[in-house]
Amino acid sequence: MSNKIAEKFIIDILNSGFKRAAKSFSQLIGKKVSITNTQPVILVKHGEDDSPLAEKEEGDLIVLTTQLMGEITGKSFLILSDAESQEIFKTLGLKLSEELKEGFLLEIDNIISATVIADICNELGVEVYGDVPHLFHVHASELDEFMKSKVSEADMASIVFSNTTFHFDVGDDIHPQFIWRFSNEIFNIIPADKLKAIQ
Repeated sequence: MSNKIAEKFIIDILNSGFKRAAKSFSQLIGKKVSITNTQPVILVKHGEDDSPLAEKEEGDLIVLTTQLMGEITGKSFLILSDAESQEIFKTLGLKLSEELKEGFLLEIDNIISATVIADICNELGVEVYGDVPHLFHVHASELDEFMKSKVSEADMASIVFSNTTFHFDVGDDIHPQFIWRFSNEIFNIIPADKLKAIQ
């Protein structure tokens, strides 16, 4: 079976998860949110791990991480610039303390990660769950080194990168980076009948 077919299958799962996450995000903030321009790509696979782990950013960033555990291991990263974070808070129309802001961003990451993980479990018939998300303040110049320090050898296998647009009915769009690292096992456990169905 072609590796490209397996990769497309995984990307389709992520796209489905992102769309469902937008609905949950909408419920959280009480305003309509849609996700557009999502085009995940497999950047690194099968142990070829010599490329940068994220697109170039500038300034201060917030990086939210969720560890994947179970039959598939890995880690997700949600990378937001300071301006993108502020735009999310602006949609709420509320003044929040720094502690509440961080808690809100952690909840957003939790929603997105949990939705995508649920789709992975349903489509692949595996048990995978996400650990408690964590939030880090990172300068753009240190982003790649930071990400490398946050993944284990088991996770350093395949990267799925997605630069996605969150569209708010009120306010400006934001364009965070989603980066998902999976153990290569994810490509080996796709049911054969599902791969045949997308050929």
